[in-house]
Amino acid sequence: MSHFTKCDLKMKNLEAIKRALEDLGYPYQAADGTAGVNVRGWRGQTTAAEIAIDMGTYDIGVVRADDGTYDIVADWWGIETTKGVTEDELKDRLSQRYSYHQVVMACTDKGYSVEEEENEEDGSVRLVVRKWVAD
Repeated sequence: MSHFTKCDLKMKNLEAIKRALEDLGYPYQAADGTAGVNVRGWRGQTTAAEIAIDMGTYDIGVVRADDGTYDIVADWWGIETTKGVTEDELKDRLSQRYSYHQVVMACTDKGYSVEEEENEEDGSVRLVVRKWVAD
């Protein structure tokens, strides 16, 4: 029997999470207002979340923790057996794209623009940002 398990990520920016999911090609449904969305698990079990990532028969949920950060929750057995995606794989890929969007959003907020972006062989991303200052 399977069940929902939470994976602690401690992400703070819901918009950066959404952008990361879009980069990774994961379709999702976000909650609107106070109503959450249902995350599907084994034998029709559901749990509420801020975002439900559609993985076919099973979903992955983005849930708000008591400390105000966001974590992911899923029936990982179902996700792995139907989609071949492990908890660690998803956590690593989502964390990398989330971090990328956090940096880009912070740069943009401070008036910088991304001029260049290179994906390095080691999996890291090299960004060149520029800020034009009027004299």
